[in-house]
Amino acid sequence: MINIPNSLTILRIIGASFIPFILLIDTKEWGCFIVLIIFFLCSVTDFLDGFIARKLNQRSKLGKMLDPIADKLLIILVLCFLTLVFKDKYGYIIGIPSILIITREILVSGIREFFGTKNNIFDVLTLSKYKTACQMLAIILLLTSTQNFIWNVKFYYIGIVFLWISAFIALYTGLVYFIKSLKILED
Repeated sequence: MINIPNSLTILRIIGASFIPFILLIDTKEWGCFIVLIIFFLCSVTDFLDGFIARKLNQRSKLGKMLDPIADKLLIILVLCFLTLVFKDKYGYIIGIPSILIITREILVSGIREFFGTKNNIFDVLTLSKYKTACQMLAIILLLTSTQNFIWNVKFYYIGIVFLWISAFIALYTGLVYFIKSLKILED
């Protein structure tokens, strides 16, 4: 069923898919500016689709399936290509937390897929929502730091801090899901 929330989620998937192509063409100021705009709009749709679905009672199975896919696609694609943008400026400082976050996302997705909706034990943790917010803020700050019209040194370092915070939250929540899955397997 295509409704407003599902349409926003589909737009987020499309937007996320364009980001790597733009950064393959241009990792400098102009390419990063376009990616910043797309990423910001995709981040807004992440908030809006859930809000509208709850407010207008338009929750659907399609939305429940597509929303986490869109979220992970957006974050993973941007983190993979963000290392290209900052490869000359301590790329490993972005690369290491990106690897941790991406590993967690794949691990948790695999766990959820394997166990399905068993007793809602793998529902999204509140801390995971903070992780997502930190990731989005980090990416917005890092992309903003590439723009010459803004005093960008602080944006870069604040973005790095938020990226590492989200990586630590990702490690913790990933460990929580992994331990829960081990306990179920023992039964």
